[in-house]
Amino acid sequence: MKEHEFAMGMTMGMAAGAALGMMLAPQRKSAVKKAANKAVKTMGEVMETLSDEMGLH
Repeated sequence: MKEHEFAMGMTMGMAAGAALGMMLAPQRKSAVKKAANKAVKTMGEVMETLSDEMGLH
């Protein structure tokens, strides 16, 4: 159970950091959308790797 809680905490932290960074960075709307899509894809890959390493997959 602890591993699952850690992974969830990591996910929430990455999402919060990405959202805060995008809100504070002065960029055009299209650039922000592109960065957000890339961040979501990367977070998915990171979570898949983490779950594989932790044996949750």
